[in-house]
Amino acid sequence: MWQSLKEKSHRPHSHPQRQTREEEEIIRKAFLKCFMRYGWDGVYDETKKNGYTRSFSGLVYAAKRIGLGKNATTIKPPRKHERRYPELLVPGEKIQIDVKEVPCNCLKGKIKRDDKHLYQWTAIDECTRIRFIYGFEEHTPENTVKFFKMLQMMFPFKIQTIQTDNGTEFTYKYISETEKCMFDKVLESAGIEHKLIPPRTPWHNGKVERSHRNDQRYFYDWEKFDSVEELNEKLKKHLKWSNNKTMRTLGRKSPVQLLQEKLSALV
Repeated sequence: MWQSLKEKSHRPHSHPQRQTREEEEIIRKAFLKCFMRYGWDGVYDETKKNGYTRSFSGLVYAAKRIGLGKNATTIKPPRKHERRYPELLVPGEKIQIDVKEVPCNCLKGKIKRDDKHLYQWTAIDECTRIRFIYGFEEHTPENTVKFFKMLQMMFPFKIQTIQTDNGTEFTYKYISETEKCMFDKVLESAGIEHKLIPPRTPWHNGKVERSHRNDQRYFYDWEKFDSVEELNEKLKKHLKWSNNKTMRTLGRKSPVQLLQEKLSALV
C-alpha cells in the first residue's frame, strides 16, 4: 500500500550512551527523596552520593525522559538591568551581612502566644559563598555586635570589608549626625571598612538576599520553632548543609570546597 512509502522518523530507538536502568533507578530514588524540598540541585547531589557519574544536564534530561519533574521548569522573565558584579578572588575581601525576620507561620508554642518575633542574622563571603547564620530574639545593634564577634571566630580568614544596608541595627547614618552606632564603633576598632549600600537598592547586597530566599525555600517552608534555642539548633544543621551544598555558580563546588582551595593557594 502507498502508506508503506511514507517517510518515517530516522531517529534511533536507543543510544549507546543512554542511561542504564541502574542509573535511572538512582535518579528515581533521589528525585522522590529530595526534589520537593531541594530541587534539581538536591537531586543531583543525592545521586552523586550513590555513585552517579553523569553531568547535571544529563540527569535532568534523563529524569524528564522517564517522567519525573516534566512540569518543574519555569521560564524566568528577563532582567530589566544587568546587575552582575565582578567576582572577588580573595576570601574575606567583602562580607555581606543582612537580617531576615523569621516568618510568623514558623513560630509555635509560647513564643507565638506571646506574639514575639525571631530574627536571623546572615553573613556571606562574596568570594567563596561560605556563610554564618545565627538567630536572636531582638532586632538591635547589640545583637549585630554579638553576631560579628561570633563571625570573627567562625570565619578562618581576615575580614577586610563588611557591606550592609542602612538599617539601624547596622548604622545611625540617617537618624543621627552625631551619635555613632555601636556596630560602626566595633568595626572601626577592628580596622574593618563598613560599606553601606545606597538606600532602596537591595540588589547591591544580592548574594545575601539570594541566600535568604534559599533559606526560605529549603528551611523555613519546612520548619517550626517554639524558642530561639530551637531555631539556632536547627539553623546549625541547615548551615552545615548549605555550606556543603554544591553550587552551579561555583562550578559544581561547595563553598567549603572552594574555601579550602582558596586558603591552600594563599599558603
